[in-house]
Amino acid sequence: MRPSETCAIIGCVLARITVSLLFPSLQTQLDKSVEFSTPMTSYRSLCEGVFMLRNEFPLYHGGVVHHPPLLIAFMSLIESQSLVALLYALIDGLIAYQLICMAKCFRHSDIPTWLPGALYALNPLVLLSCVSQSSVIFANVFTSTAVLCSLHGNVLGYAIAAGTASYLSPYHALIVVPALSTLPYGIKLKVKAAAFSVIALAALFLTSYILMGSSWKFLHSVYWAQINFEKLFPNLGLWWYFFIEMFEMFIPFFKAVFNIFTLSFVAPFTLRFNKQPFYALIICLGWITLTKPYPTLGDAGFFLSFLPFFKPLFGYMRCPVPSTLLFIHAIMLSPIFYHLWVDLGSGNSNFFYAISLVYALALGSILVDLCWSMLRVEFDEGKPNYNLKVTQI
Repeated sequence: MRPSETCAIIGCVLARITVSLLFPSLQTQLDKSVEFSTPMTSYRSLCEGVFMLRNEFPLYHGGVVHHPPLLIAFMSLIESQSLVALLYALIDGLIAYQLICMAKCFRHSDIPTWLPGALYALNPLVLLSCVSQSSVIFANVFTSTAVLCSLHGNVLGYAIAAGTASYLSPYHALIVVPALSTLPYGIKLKVKAAAFSVIALAALFLTSYILMGSSWKFLHSVYWAQINFEKLFPNLGLWWYFFIEMFEMFIPFFKAVFNIFTLSFVAPFTLRFNKQPFYALIICLGWITLTKPYPTLGDAGFFLSFLPFFKPLFGYMRCPVPSTLLFIHAIMLSPIFYHLWVDLGSGNSNFFYAISLVYALALGSILVDLCWSMLRVEFDEGKPNYNLKVTQI
C-alpha cells in the first residue's frame, strides 16, 4: 500500500466515525429519511429484528422485519451502539480498499490507484448512508468483494461473495451474470463459479432455515416482500407512485412487468459489451440502482463510486454537466418536497414523485452517456479520437 492509498482508507474510516460521534442524533434523522432508508433496509427494522431474536419472539410475524436471519443474528452479537458505528465505518473502509485494489488491476489506464478510494471516502451520499446505518452497506461490500475476486480470478472467493450478496439482497443476484464475464477464464470455469455461487447461496438458506427453527417463512418476508413490492412506501424509485394510483386489478400484472424490466437489460448489457466486461458490470449495477423497487441514495453513491474507472471514456461524454446538475437538483430538493408533502401538508405526492423522476432522469442520462462512450471506444478501435464526430442512430 502506498501512503496515498493508506491515507484514503484511514480517512474514510475516520470521517465516518467522526461524524457519528460529533452528531449522535444524525443517525436517527437519516434513518427516518426516505432518501437513505426503506422498509427493507432501515436500521430501525434491523434493531427490531435483533430485539425479537434476543427475546425469542417469532422473527417475521407482523411484517416489520425484512432483513435476512443471519444478518440479524450477526448484529445481535454487538451490544454497543459505538461498536455498531465502528463496524459500519470499517466496512466502508474495506470498500474503499477494494476500489483501490480494482484500480491496480487496470495499470494500463492513467487512473491514480488512490483516486477511487479517495472519491468513495469523500462521497457525501456514501458517508451519510453509512452514518444512517442502512443495511445496504452489507450487500454493497459483498458485491464489491465479488467484483474484486472475479478480476483476480479467485473463483472460490467470487462464489462465496456473490452468493452472500444475493442472500442479502435479491436484486444484487443480478450482478452475478456480468461479474462472471470478468473472470479471466474459459466458459467451463465460469459455469463452475456460477454453480459454486448457487451452492453458497443454498448453504446460507439452509443455515437460515435451521436458525429459524425449521421454517422457510423468512423467504417471504425478506425476498418476496421486495420482489412483490408489498409495502407501498415513498422512496426515490419509480415504483411506488404507479401502484398507489393504479387500479387494484392491474397491480399483479404490472409488478411482474416492472421486475421483468429490471431483469431484461442485464443480459443485453453483458453481451453487447462483452469486450469490456468490467464496464458492462458497472452499467448493470447502475441499471439495477435505477429500476429496483426500494432504491436509496446509498445505492446511487455506491454506483457513482465506480465512475472514476471510466476516465478514459470521459472525453466522449456529451452531457456530463446537465447530468450532474440534474442529480444535484434531485438530491437537494427531494427532502424539501417530502417535508412539504408529509410534514407541512402544503404539497401532495406529485411534488415528491416529480423530483424522484428528475433523479431517475439523472441516473438514466449517466447510463446513456456511458453506453455511448463505450460504443465510441469500440468504433475507434480503442484509440480515442475526440475530433471525429459520429452521429448517433
